[in-house]
Amino acid sequence: MSLLAIPENSQLLLIDPVPKYLGEFEDTLSEKIVQQFRLLSLAADAARVPRYFVVSSAGRRRDNWLSTPCEQNKPRVFAVEPGRAVWTNEQLLKAMRQEMRAQLFVCGFWLDDVVSATALEALALGFNAHLITDLTPAMDRANQKPAIDRLNQYGVPPISLRALLYEWAANSNDAVTQKELMLHWEAQKDIERRGASA
Repeated sequence: MSLLAIPENSQLLLIDPVPKYLGEFEDTLSEKIVQQFRLLSLAADAARVPRYFVVSSAGRRRDNWLSTPCEQNKPRVFAVEPGRAVWTNEQLLKAMRQEMRAQLFVCGFWLDDVVSATALEALALGFNAHLITDLTPAMDRANQKPAIDRLNQYGVPPISLRALLYEWAANSNDAVTQKELMLHWEAQKDIERRGASA
């Protein structure tokens, strides 16, 4: 098992990546989250990492999602009814297993319920699950650290978007892909610098 993110072994699971949740944050943080979801989409396209989406019935309109689906060859968007566990959608699990990619990077809304439960259950389903911290806010910020501590305790390590982009670039075998990923990594560093100065 590789400890570093490898593009050929990676896949993404985005949970309810819809802008309606951004109203919970101040404008600068909302803008940062939007930029980072876009950056993740661009980097995943460059690295040819599939993005799977789980959307609740309230978020099924695609015209304003924070990331765009990559459904060239097969569907990668799956619905789950509110209050139901993500993995109850058996078509989602089947599709993700068919990728034959063990590294699963999970992000979305919210860390303190749906995303944590999904990442923990992914371990039991055989995935090497990770949490993208920048793109997984807690609804109640007081729950952020306890949720991450619990994920760590059971083997779901956190990873920043910046670290993920760097690891994909460092482990890419294609020079053109590596160069593009390094540009996305630099863009993420710029987003972080602007956020720190705001």
